[in-house]
Amino acid sequence: MRKYLLYLLRWQLSTPILAICLIWLASLGELWATIIANLIGGLIFFWVDRWIFKKK
Repeated sequence: MRKYLLYLLRWQLSTPILAICLIWLASLGELWATIIANLIGGLIFFWVDRWIFKKK
């Protein structure tokens, strides 16, 4: 249950981080800004998810 709650917290934190990326990258257009923001999110949250699911 603890891992699940940490994952839900992580999920909520990803929203403002990706929103900031979209704002910064808006000049590239919606499609490219979305693609790049998702890649940035993947680079960040892969490690966070790995840490969450590695915990005992």
